[in-house]
Amino acid sequence: MTKKNEKNSSRNILTAFLLNFFFVIIEVVGGIFTGSVAILSDSIHDFGDCISIFVAYFFEKKSNKNVDKTYTFGYRRYSVISAMLTSAILLVGGAVVIYTSVLRIIEPRPIDGMWMFIIAIFGVLINGIAVFKTAKSRNINEKSINLHMLEDVLGWVVVLIGSIFVWTLDVYILDPILSILVSIYVIYHAIKNLVYAISIVLEKSPKAFEYDTYKGGLERIDGVKSVHHLHIWTLDGESLLATLHVVVDDSDPKDKVCEIKNEINQYSRQFNIVHLTIQIDFQSLDCEDENCHIVQTIPTVDPHHHH
Repeated sequence: MTKKNEKNSSRNILTAFLLNFFFVIIEVVGGIFTGSVAILSDSIHDFGDCISIFVAYFFEKKSNKNVDKTYTFGYRRYSVISAMLTSAILLVGGAVVIYTSVLRIIEPRPIDGMWMFIIAIFGVLINGIAVFKTAKSRNINEKSINLHMLEDVLGWVVVLIGSIFVWTLDVYILDPILSILVSIYVIYHAIKNLVYAISIVLEKSPKAFEYDTYKGGLERIDGVKSVHHLHIWTLDGESLLATLHVVVDDSDPKDKVCEIKNEINQYSRQFNIVHLTIQIDFQSLDCEDENCHIVQTIPTVDPHHHH
C-alpha cells in the first residue's frame, strides 16, 4: 500500500467517525424531543459504532508505521486486528437488534412518525456520505468500517420506509420486521469479513492467488530444476509476500544463478508479489520439501530480498 493510500484510509476512517459521532448527538436530541425509544436505542447502537470506528482509526494509524527492529514485517497486521474487532462488534450489534426487534413484534410501541421520518432523512444522508468515503478501498480495516456505515444507512432506510407507514397508517410492526432483515444482511457480511481477516492472521494463501500457475511458471524458467517450500501470504489483505527454494544444477556458475534469480523476480511481479525471498539449493543436496534442512543449505548463495 502506498503512503498516499495509507493516509487516505486513515482520513476516511476519521471522517466516518466524526460523521457518526455528530449524528449520535442528533439522535439523542431527537429521541428526547420526540420521546421515541426506537431512536434513542439506535443512538446507543451508533455510539457503539463510534467506539469501534475510533479503535479502527487508532489501529489504522498504528499499522502505517514504518518497519523497525521490533516489527520487522511492519505494523500492517494491526489493520487486520481492527477489522476483526469491528466485525465482532457488528455481529453483537446485529444480534442485539434482532432480539430487540422480536420484542417489538411481540409488543409494538407507538412512534412519532413525522419526526421519525425527518430524522431518518438525516440518518441516510450523513451515513451515506461516510459509506461513499470508504466504499472504494481495498484495505480490510476500511472495508469493515464501510460495512458499519452501510449497516447504518440500511438501518435508516428501513426507519425511513417504516416512518411513512407509521406516520400515515400507524403500522408499527413493519419497523422491527425490516430491522431483522437488515441485521441478517449485516451479520452475513460481518461473518464473511471476519473469516477473511482470520485467514490473513493464519497466513492462508490468498484465495485469488493462482498458486499452481505461479509455481508452474517458476519451474519453466531456464535453469530451474524444481521449486519447493513455496509460501505465499499477505500481511493486510493487499500486499503479497513469498518465500521459496529453487533447485539449480551444481555446475551452474554464479552469473547463471543470478540470472535465474532475476528472472524469478521479474516473473513474480506479474503476480503482485511485493516482497520475495529466494533460497538457492543445489541439486546434489537432495533438498526437496520435508528432506530440506536449512543446515544443509546455509553455505550456498545468501537469500535475496526484493522489495
